[in-house]
Amino acid sequence: MTIIRTAILLAAMLTPGGCVTLVRGDAPVLDQSSHAYIAGFAPDVRMTGSDNADFLARTGNTLERLEARSGDDAIDILALSGGGAGGAFGAGAIVGLTQSGKRPEFEIVTGVSTGALIAPFAFLGPEWDDELTEAYTGGMSADIIGRPGIGTVFRVGVFDDASLRRLVDHFVTRELVDAVAREATDGRMLLAATTNLDSEETVIWDLGAIARRGGEPARQLFVNVLVASSSVPGVFPPVMFDVDAASGTYQEMHVDGGTTVPFFIAPHAAFLTGEKLDVLEDINIYVIINGQLGTLPRATPVSTVPITMRGFSVVLMHMARTELALTASFAAQHGMNLRLASIPAAMTFAGSLDFETVNMRKLFDFARACAASDRLWLDIQDALARVGGVAGSETECGSGAALPEPDVQMVQE
Repeated sequence: MTIIRTAILLAAMLTPGGCVTLVRGDAPVLDQSSHAYIAGFAPDVRMTGSDNADFLARTGNTLERLEARSGDDAIDILALSGGGAGGAFGAGAIVGLTQSGKRPEFEIVTGVSTGALIAPFAFLGPEWDDELTEAYTGGMSADIIGRPGIGTVFRVGVFDDASLRRLVDHFVTRELVDAVAREATDGRMLLAATTNLDSEETVIWDLGAIARRGGEPARQLFVNVLVASSSVPGVFPPVMFDVDAASGTYQEMHVDGGTTVPFFIAPHAAFLTGEKLDVLEDINIYVIINGQLGTLPRATPVSTVPITMRGFSVVLMHMARTELALTASFAAQHGMNLRLASIPAAMTFAGSLDFETVNMRKLFDFARACAASDRLWLDIQDALARVGGVAGSETECGSGAALPEPDVQMVQE
């Protein structure tokens, strides 16, 4: 879930004296030659977003194995962004791709925030479409955002994470984790991002490596990573991870991956390399933005709350555009093929915190219909040309073709 309306919730609901600290252990002080490891797990279950050499070495080895496995078939990478309730768009798109008969078997799937929640189902394939549909349209997410009461001032976040954790725990079953482990053993990669607040860095978790550990500890860490990736700082409590370092045992505080990166295919340091990596040539990258890259102009009320909310919305929208520009440049440099899908700029979208079931179902159905009719994807030039919302209508898919259904418009708040 992204941070579109979160800081203002804090400002509006916390009283000046309401300050409570979370009791926690120390955070490790690390230099460039030392690392902290998740207690009970091998070091390979995660890497920092700044560790470019480690990431490229791992993905390079993975891509070589995948190329040998796939023969003449191109390797397909799927990147799923944050977006809270907007994740219904990405979920519908995945299910629609199945219905189109043109859904790739994504060899690498990455997810941030709500994208991390979608990612295991997208990774495992069409057999898990029913679970994905239920997760985003079945009504369980309707109470993720409750009404903050007087207890707000005594909590670490405006809302507790009980409903979010219950949702993740319900769908991350032992069966799902075991299925991820089997696919990871076959060479595929499932990655999710969180933000380590102590180091202020992105952390990339290898969910396949976690799943291969097996048993309930693997399932619990899998759940904790997905909850952390979706925990908007200040709105939901952070997730604490026990880690071992050379100097002792510590705790790390992790929050929403969208705090530092809207989606990812590689650390930013990889984008700066001037060297062409032949192993990346002809790879297909599919990016699903669970939000809008532009909106139709509308008047902003002269009031603190709407101004602040609009300001955060603008920041996040432009973060996604910047990440897309970096990804497009990286793809062009290495001969990769990039496709994009996002909620149309002209669509009335109530925002990332609108978990009303009826609205999520309509957004899901819109994306599903677009994908099922093979009208989901844009290339990067067309996508950036249309972010201003000048072109298109509320019923227009990414390709520019309109859907025939009359009920695909979102219900406004």
